[in-house]
Amino acid sequence: MKKINFAISMSSSMTSIYKAGVGVVLHDRSVVVTGIKGKNEVAIAVGNDAYTSGLEYRKIIDKGQIDFSLAELMLGEYFKQVQITKKDGIVFLVSLDDMKLVAEYKNLAYALGINYVKVIPSIISTAFGFEIESFRKSYLLVDIGANTEIAIINNGRILTGATVYNGGNNIDEKISKYIYNEKSIDISRETAEMVKNELATLLPNDIRSITIEGFIKDTTEYATVNINSNDIFGIIVEEYSAISTAILQILASVDNEINQDIKKHGIYLCGASSKIVGIEKFLNVKLDLLCYKYKPETVTMIGAGQILDEPEIIDKIVLENS
Repeated sequence: MKKINFAISMSSSMTSIYKAGVGVVLHDRSVVVTGIKGKNEVAIAVGNDAYTSGLEYRKIIDKGQIDFSLAELMLGEYFKQVQITKKDGIVFLVSLDDMKLVAEYKNLAYALGINYVKVIPSIISTAFGFEIESFRKSYLLVDIGANTEIAIINNGRILTGATVYNGGNNIDEKISKYIYNEKSIDISRETAEMVKNELATLLPNDIRSITIEGFIKDTTEYATVNINSNDIFGIIVEEYSAISTAILQILASVDNEINQDIKKHGIYLCGASSKIVGIEKFLNVKLDLLCYKYKPETVTMIGAGQILDEPEIIDKIVLENS
């Protein structure tokens, strides 16, 4: 019987591949530059090579929707890089919202020549990374990345949860729109992401600033402008307030015993956008819950390694969370 020996996580920003017994063998951007060869669309560049190519790249996942044709082109190149072949088995780690697309993910694997494939919620892998997957109490996990995953976990099973389309992607778009409307500068999405990474804060007295450049509105002329943390503070607070509201809605849907467990243990918080300055204090004020963070950008793939080390666990996860 084949063994599943690779775990694959694709988000709207990054794709990670974990190989059993080795570790993370690929962590690259979820983007591709395509072209036409004969009658077929092909990948010209993928990942960071595509991102920095100067060519128009396309995102595999945009506004929460995955393009499986683009995913096939990108993963085809990534599989070559890490030497995944038809002899291997893979598990996709996907958002709660994408669990309705299990058949499509399996078809993606089949198109790439992989016949042994499983699909599980990525938030369960996160629970393994936090080492709370087998606890018989209820825990609240919140993974804030390009979007946000919220789930209440008990003994490796999702009691309730949701994918919320608030997070890094929305912030990038709002920053770009703000700078266009208020500073009359048209910036690239890469620049908007840089502004977010450098200046985003949930502390009102942050005084960091950077200088960026872009096209003057409605012209082809370039200009520079200074942006400070206070310029985008309202955007950041709005986005994380929406995430807080979504968490409260999840908590309101479960009984008092579960809420008491969560009150005791707090929020298990991870994801690239959970690293923002001031988030622990902000969520504590909004939710009256403490936050526990552990390796925010890698905890899910740490959990993937643990799952791959015990193959029988994958079937249990599939059975309990399908």
